[in-house]
Amino acid sequence: MIAFVGDGAFQMNGMNEMITVKRYLDRLSGPAPFIFCVFNNQDLNQVTWEQRAMAGDPKFPGSQYIPDVPYAQYAELLGLKGIYCDKPKKVGSAWDEALSAGRPVVLEFKVDDEIAPIPPHIMKEQGEKAAKAAVRDPEGLGIAAKGMRQKLTEFAEHLPGRH
Repeated sequence: MIAFVGDGAFQMNGMNEMITVKRYLDRLSGPAPFIFCVFNNQDLNQVTWEQRAMAGDPKFPGSQYIPDVPYAQYAELLGLKGIYCDKPKKVGSAWDEALSAGRPVVLEFKVDDEIAPIPPHIMKEQGEKAAKAAVRDPEGLGIAAKGMRQKLTEFAEHLPGRH
Protein backbone atom coordinates (compact mmCIF):
# COMPACT_ATOMS: atom_id res chain seq x y z
CA MET A 1 0.00 0.00 0.00
CA ILE A 2 1.26 3.46 -0.87
CA ALA A 3 -0.37 6.48 0.74
CA PHE A 4 0.28 9.97 -0.64
CA VAL A 5 -0.32 12.56 2.07
CA GLY A 6 0.48 16.15 2.85
CA ASP A 7 2.40 17.08 5.95
CA GLY A 8 -0.67 18.60 7.62
CA ALA A 9 -2.69 15.40 7.31
CA PHE A 10 0.34 13.37 8.36
CA GLN A 11 0.68 15.47 11.51
CA MET A 12 -3.01 15.01 12.29
CA ASN A 13 -3.28 11.27 11.64
CA GLY A 14 -0.29 9.68 9.94
CA MET A 15 2.19 10.00 12.77
CA ASN A 16 -0.23 8.22 15.08
CA GLU A 17 -0.83 5.52 12.49
CA MET A 18 2.89 4.90 12.23
CA ILE A 19 2.78 3.89 15.89
CA THR A 20 -0.03 1.46 15.03
CA VAL A 21 2.05 0.07 12.15
CA LYS A 22 4.96 -0.40 14.56
CA ARG A 23 2.67 -2.17 17.04
CA TYR A 24 1.53 -4.73 14.47
CA LEU A 25 4.79 -4.99 12.53
CA ASP A 26 5.14 -8.69 13.35
CA ARG A 27 1.86 -9.36 11.48
CA LEU A 28 2.99 -7.73 8.25
CA SER A 29 4.61 -9.67 5.46
CA GLY A 30 6.19 -8.98 2.11
CA PRO A 31 8.53 -6.23 0.99
CA ALA A 32 7.62 -2.71 2.15
CA PRO A 33 3.98 -3.40 2.96
CA PHE A 34 3.39 0.29 3.62
CA ILE A 35 4.92 3.39 2.12
CA PHE A 36 3.72 6.71 3.49
CA CYS A 37 4.81 9.32 0.95
CA VAL A 38 4.72 12.66 2.79
CA PHE A 39 4.85 15.95 0.88
CA ASN A 40 6.47 18.37 3.31
CA ASN A 41 5.88 22.04 2.50
CA GLN A 42 5.07 23.37 6.00
CA ASP A 43 1.72 24.60 4.76
CA LEU A 44 -1.89 23.47 4.81
CA ASN A 45 -1.55 23.79 1.05
CA GLN A 46 -4.91 22.44 -0.08
CA VAL A 47 -6.73 24.87 2.22
CA THR A 48 -4.48 27.74 1.16
CA TRP A 49 -5.28 27.15 -2.50
CA GLU A 50 -8.98 26.67 -1.81
CA GLN A 51 -8.95 30.07 -0.14
CA ARG A 52 -7.29 31.58 -3.19
CA ALA A 53 -9.28 29.87 -5.95
CA MET A 54 -12.68 29.57 -4.26
CA ALA A 55 -12.88 32.76 -2.20
CA GLY A 56 -10.30 35.06 -3.79
CA ASP A 57 -8.58 35.47 -0.43
CA PRO A 58 -4.80 35.65 -0.12
CA LYS A 59 -2.95 33.18 2.04
CA PHE A 60 -3.19 33.94 5.75
CA PRO A 61 0.11 32.56 7.10
CA GLY A 62 -1.10 32.59 10.70
CA SER A 63 -3.60 29.86 9.94
CA GLN A 64 -1.75 27.95 7.23
CA TYR A 65 1.83 27.51 8.41
CA ILE A 66 2.62 24.27 10.25
CA PRO A 67 5.82 23.33 12.06
CA ASP A 68 8.56 21.52 10.18
CA VAL A 69 8.73 17.98 11.50
CA PRO A 70 11.44 15.54 10.37
CA TYR A 71 9.00 12.81 9.26
CA ALA A 72 11.64 10.42 7.92
CA GLN A 73 13.56 10.70 11.19
CA TYR A 74 10.33 10.05 13.10
CA ALA A 75 9.96 6.76 11.21
CA GLU A 76 13.50 5.83 12.19
CA LEU A 77 12.73 6.57 15.86
CA LEU A 78 9.94 4.01 15.63
CA GLY A 79 12.26 1.41 14.10
CA LEU A 80 10.79 1.81 10.62
CA LYS A 81 12.52 3.04 7.48
CA GLY A 82 12.77 6.79 6.89
CA ILE A 83 13.89 8.31 3.59
CA TYR A 84 14.28 12.05 3.00
CA CYS A 85 14.49 13.59 -0.46
CA ASP A 86 14.89 17.29 -1.23
CA LYS A 87 16.48 17.07 -4.69
CA PRO A 88 14.42 16.45 -7.85
CA LYS A 89 17.24 14.38 -9.35
CA LYS A 90 17.06 11.97 -6.40
CA VAL A 91 13.32 11.23 -6.61
CA GLY A 92 13.82 8.01 -8.59
CA SER A 93 16.46 6.61 -6.27
CA ALA A 94 14.34 7.56 -3.22
CA TRP A 95 11.43 5.55 -4.66
CA ASP A 96 13.74 2.62 -5.48
CA GLU A 97 14.98 2.60 -1.89
CA ALA A 98 11.43 2.80 -0.49
CA LEU A 99 10.09 0.03 -2.71
CA SER A 100 12.94 -2.32 -1.77
CA ALA A 101 13.04 -1.51 1.95
CA GLY A 102 11.40 -4.71 3.19
CA ARG A 103 9.65 -2.83 6.00
CA PRO A 104 7.22 0.10 6.35
CA VAL A 105 8.62 3.39 5.07
CA VAL A 106 8.04 7.10 5.48
CA LEU A 107 9.25 8.64 2.24
CA GLU A 108 9.47 12.38 2.87
CA PHE A 109 9.72 14.79 -0.04
CA LYS A 110 10.52 18.43 0.68
CA VAL A 111 8.27 20.32 -1.74
CA ASP A 112 7.47 23.93 -2.62
CA ASP A 113 4.42 25.46 -0.93
CA GLU A 114 3.99 27.93 -3.78
CA ILE A 115 3.01 25.21 -6.25
CA ALA A 116 -0.73 24.79 -6.51
CA PRO A 117 -2.20 21.35 -5.75
CA ILE A 118 -4.93 22.00 -8.30
CA PRO A 119 -5.24 20.82 -11.88
CA PRO A 120 -3.63 23.01 -14.54
CA HIS A 121 -7.04 23.70 -16.11
CA ILE A 122 -9.36 25.40 -13.65
CA MET A 123 -12.69 27.09 -14.19
CA LYS A 124 -12.60 30.74 -15.25
CA GLU A 125 -14.17 31.94 -11.99
CA GLN A 126 -11.56 30.07 -9.92
CA GLY A 127 -8.76 31.57 -12.02
CA GLU A 128 -10.13 35.07 -11.53
CA LYS A 129 -10.41 34.59 -7.77
CA ALA A 130 -6.91 33.11 -7.55
CA ALA A 131 -5.54 36.11 -9.49
CA LYS A 132 -7.41 38.49 -7.17
CA ALA A 133 -5.92 36.72 -4.15
CA ALA A 134 -2.40 36.74 -5.63
CA VAL A 135 -2.35 40.55 -5.74
CA ARG A 136 -2.53 40.68 -1.91
CA ASP A 137 -0.87 37.33 -1.23
CA PRO A 138 2.42 37.28 0.74
CA GLU A 139 3.71 34.68 -1.73
CA GLY A 140 2.25 36.30 -4.85
CA LEU A 141 5.54 36.95 -6.61
CA GLY A 142 6.81 33.40 -6.07
CA ILE A 143 3.50 31.92 -7.23
CA ALA A 144 3.59 33.98 -10.43
CA ALA A 145 7.21 33.11 -11.21
CA LYS A 146 6.80 29.40 -10.60
CA GLY A 147 3.48 29.28 -12.43
CA MET A 148 5.08 30.95 -15.44
CA ARG A 149 7.99 28.48 -15.33
CA GLN A 150 5.53 25.55 -15.27
CA LYS A 151 3.61 26.89 -18.27
CA LEU A 152 6.82 27.55 -20.24
CA THR A 153 7.95 23.99 -19.52
CA GLU A 154 4.59 22.62 -20.71
CA PHE A 155 4.77 24.76 -23.85
CA ALA A 156 8.36 23.68 -24.60
CA GLU A 157 7.40 20.00 -24.30
CA HIS A 158 5.01 20.43 -27.23
CA LEU A 159 7.53 22.03 -29.58
CA PRO A 160 8.60 19.94 -32.58
CA GLY A 161 11.60 17.72 -31.89
CA ARG A 162 11.16 17.77 -28.06
CA HIS A 163 10.58 14.07 -27.37
